[in-house]
Amino acid sequence: MDNSRIRVRYAPSPTGSLHVGGVRTALFNWLFARKNNGTFALRIEDTDLERSTEESVEQLKRSLRWIGLEWDEGPEVDGSYGPYRQTERFELYREAARQLLDSGAAYYDFATPEELAELREKARAEKRQPIYTGGEYREMDPDEAKRKIEAGEPYTVRMKTPREGQTVVEDMIRGPVTFENANLEDFVLMKSTDTPTYNFAAAIDDAWMEISHVIRGDDHLSNTPRQILIYKALGRELPAFAHVPQVLGPDKKKLSKRHGAASVEDFAAQGYLPEALFNYLALLGAGYAADEEIFSPDELAERFRIDRVSGNPAVFDEKKLNSVNAIYLRRKSPEELALVAAPMLVESGAATEDELQSDMPRLTQIMALLRDRLSRITEIPDAAGYFYGGELEYEGQEFEKQLGKEFVRENFPELIERLKDLPEWTEETLEEAVRGLAAEKEKGARHLIHPLRFAATGRTVSAGLFETLALLGRERTLMRLEKAAKEMKHLPV
Repeated sequence: MDNSRIRVRYAPSPTGSLHVGGVRTALFNWLFARKNNGTFALRIEDTDLERSTEESVEQLKRSLRWIGLEWDEGPEVDGSYGPYRQTERFELYREAARQLLDSGAAYYDFATPEELAELREKARAEKRQPIYTGGEYREMDPDEAKRKIEAGEPYTVRMKTPREGQTVVEDMIRGPVTFENANLEDFVLMKSTDTPTYNFAAAIDDAWMEISHVIRGDDHLSNTPRQILIYKALGRELPAFAHVPQVLGPDKKKLSKRHGAASVEDFAAQGYLPEALFNYLALLGAGYAADEEIFSPDELAERFRIDRVSGNPAVFDEKKLNSVNAIYLRRKSPEELALVAAPMLVESGAATEDELQSDMPRLTQIMALLRDRLSRITEIPDAAGYFYGGELEYEGQEFEKQLGKEFVRENFPELIERLKDLPEWTEETLEEAVRGLAAEKEKGARHLIHPLRFAATGRTVSAGLFETLALLGRERTLMRLEKAAKEMKHLPV
C-alpha cells in the first residue's frame, strides 16, 4: 500500500444533527488516515436542496471539532481538490455527464413521471421487480434526442447499465459482495432539474478528489455497484471500499433519541467529555484487543486496522461509556474540574459567581474530593451543590429515619456542642470528636455518622464525611446541624 496516496473522506449530508453512527464512521476514516500518514477530507454533500441547511452544516463542523476531528481538507481549510461542497461543484457533474453521453455509457431519458409510474404498476401486477431499462430511449438516435431537447421536452440523464454479468464490490470488511447487473435499473445520473443524484455526485467527487479508500456506513453498500459502473465508464481507477455496520441501541434497533441520546450534541449536553466519546466510539466494533480500553487518539490510530472492524452491527453500551467517561474525569486535575464546575454551579443556582470567584481554591478542593465519584460532568451541580448555600430543606420520611432514633435524639445536641468547641475545624479534629462521643456512649460511630451526614448535607450518601464537613466549614455546618436539632424536637415520640 502506497501510504503517500492514502486519501479518505467523510461526506455527510447536512440535513440534521450528526449522530454517533456517523461520527464513528468519521472516526474510522480519521484513524485510517492517521495510521497511514494519509489525508482526511471533509466533503459536504448538500445536493438535497430542500432538506440541507446552513445550520446543519455548522452543526456538523462544530460536532466534529468538539470530538477532536480536524480535517486536512474541506470547508474552512481548503486544499487542492476543492470546492468541498457539492452545490459548488455542479458544473463538474454536468461535464462528467456529457462525457458519459458522448461515450454512449449514458442516454437522455424522456419518460414522464406518469409513464414511469405505469411501468412500476405493471411490474407489480406481474409480480416482478420494477427495473427500468430505458425502453425506446436507451438506444434513441442522438439527433432525435437533440430535437426533443430543443423542443423543450423534460429529460433526465440515465446510466446505460449492463444487462448481463455481475458487479463485485471487494469490501475490506465483508469480503466480496456480488450484485447481478440484471437487477440494476438504468439509474438516473442527472435529474430533470439539471442537478446530480447522490450516486452520481458521490462517485464523481470520489474519483476527481482521488479518494483511495471509501469508508462509509453499510447503508451505502447497495449504492456501490452503481458507483463502480460510473467509475468504469469514465475509465477511473476504483477506490477500495469498506462498509461499516450501524450502531444499535441495547434493544438491537437503530440508535435514536428514544435510547437517551443519539447525536454528538446530545452526548455533550449529557455531560460526556469529547475525549471519552472519541475513545469509546473508536473502539466500538473496531476489533481492538479485549483488554484494551483507554488510549489517546494517536495510540488508537497506531493500532487501527480497517480489516479488523466487525461486519456485525455494534451495540451501544451506555454503562460502558459512563465507565470510560469516569476514567477521563479522574484524569482531569481538580483545577480543570473547578473551571468546568463554576459556571454549572452558577447556572444551577447553587452558588453565585462572586462567591465562587472569591474562593476558587475551595472549589478546587471540593472537586478533588468528588472527582472519583463522578461519571459525567452534568452530575457536578448535584454532587457539589450542598457545599454552598445556607440551611437545607429535609425530606420528611428520611429525616425521621435518620434523626428520629432515641440514641440520636439524646446525643445529637451534645455532638453539636462538642463540634462548636473544636479549636480547629479539620478532618482530624472532626473525626476525633464524633468517634470520641460514640465511644463514650459505647456505640459504634455509625450511629452518629449517618445522622450527622444527613443533617449537614441533606444526603444519605456523600464523599468521606469528615473531609466533607471540613470543606463545608464551621459556620455552614453548625447552622445546618442546629436547624436539624430544632426540627428533631417536632418529630413524633
